[in-house]
Amino acid sequence: MFTRLILLVSFLPYILLNFRAFGFFGGLGANPVEAIIHDTGIWSIRFLIITLLITPLYYYSKFEVFKTLPKPIGLVAFFYVLNHFLCYAMIDQAGDLGVIVIDIIETPYLIVGWAGFLCLLIVGLASFNSFQDWFNKNRTTMSGLVYTAAVLGVWHFFWQEKVIGYEAVIDAILMTALIIWRLRISTKIASN
Repeated sequence: MFTRLILLVSFLPYILLNFRAFGFFGGLGANPVEAIIHDTGIWSIRFLIITLLITPLYYYSKFEVFKTLPKPIGLVAFFYVLNHFLCYAMIDQAGDLGVIVIDIIETPYLIVGWAGFLCLLIVGLASFNSFQDWFNKNRTTMSGLVYTAAVLGVWHFFWQEKVIGYEAVIDAILMTALIIWRLRISTKIASN
């Protein structure tokens, strides 16, 4: 029940974005495509950070509810990053594969974003029930891919900002803190 409630709350930003797309709550502003791409990107990073925060919270609190949350919250992050990419590819670039490939190759922050997307795509595909045995055997690799995707996502966001905004700085600080926290936990586990 708790997991379902968390998932429902996780989709509220997406529901709000859809309402804004129809002109409610102030709409999407002068550049709606950019607003959609920006919002889905921001929320994908936020949910990646939340996903990575869950394991240390479980390690220190031992609350069993935290054991069940990384996968569903991670899939929510994948949902947002997939929407982020699809909005860029299908709306901003009108689905023109040639333009998309050239744009990614010529724009460094898009290369970084694409690499992060591919990391999450692998983890997302591996989470299907038919891949569960493989996923469980490669849990460390999957975790590493999620961390890599999160770092690349923050880097992508930081790099594409015309002016360094507070959101990008906060995300970079949070990601650095989570990586340090995770390394401390891994070191403690390895030493025991």
